[in-house]
Amino acid sequence: MSDRPEDSNGPPFTAAAWLQDARAAMIFLTRIPAAGAGEAPTPDLARASRAFPLIGAAIGLVAGIAMALAGGLGLPPPVAALLAVGAGVLMTGALHEDGLADTADGFGGGATVPDKLAIMRDSRIGVFGVLSLILSVGLRVAALAVLASSGAALAALVAAHAGARGAVVVVMRHLPQARADGLAAGA
Repeated sequence: MSDRPEDSNGPPFTAAAWLQDARAAMIFLTRIPAAGAGEAPTPDLARASRAFPLIGAAIGLVAGIAMALAGGLGLPPPVAALLAVGAGVLMTGALHEDGLADTADGFGGGATVPDKLAIMRDSRIGVFGVLSLILSVGLRVAALAVLASSGAALAALVAAHAGARGAVVVVMRHLPQARADGLAAGA
């Protein structure tokens, strides 16, 4: 039984509710257009978060297919890996890269908590954000290029993308919120 009351989106354990939550998670986590997005009731992001790993797995699958296609065309593993990372970034609209850069800038440049939060809200990117993106993309490409030779890249991409989206839910649920109007507060 759910410890959450039923909401305007219906009972939480029906197939229709799961599909609605997966759709809401897809809209939130990707740039994939959803037909009729404006017609549905406002999604319950907290409830939809249960579908985050599922959507992550789909993102990883697309990235893995991009890597397999690139490898099938005879492209070297580092190029195929870069295309796979690029496919994931395109699907998500660089949501996670934006968050990483904001966090690196905030923690790299802010002396106090209010300074860090102000830097993270600033839409401009600083040197810590740029360097975090270079290192993040470089490490992902290098790891995937190594995994390409063993044939484990597809499984690694699906598992990493699903696991990362599941970890977001755990972090939002168990860590204190940095601000009352942030994403975790609504979810």
